[in-house]
Amino acid sequence: MLDLIQSLYHSRELNKHKRVQREKDKYQDVKAVDLLSRINELEQRHEQLKLTTLALWSLLRDHSGLLESDLKKYVEKLDLLDGHRDGKYSDNETLECNGCGRKILSKSLSCPYCGGRVNRKNAFSGI
Repeated sequence: MLDLIQSLYHSRELNKHKRVQREKDKYQDVKAVDLLSRINELEQRHEQLKLTTLALWSLLRDHSGLLESDLKKYVEKLDLLDGHRDGKYSDNETLECNGCGRKILSKSLSCPYCGGRVNRKNAFSGI
């Protein structure tokens, strides 16, 4: 009789652990889908930025006579604006989220607090 009770207890505990694991798996699946969506969004944004950068450089080169070496000098100059030669441009400006009203970084694609989309109102809003 004791074996039967012990077996039922272990079976119950095993089922409980399986349920918890299924919930964890479901959460991980949702998180993975969200991350894949974010990666796809960032890849699309990256491609748009490459296209816009190429178009701007072509326009500038064709109408101003600037050379590739001139562009490299300007890139290096902008890179050093934050005091670091790291290949990055630091823009820590903030704006207010339309959804929740909190301050967020201006280069954010969405609000980290409420998930709301950021509306940009400059020449590069679509990129």
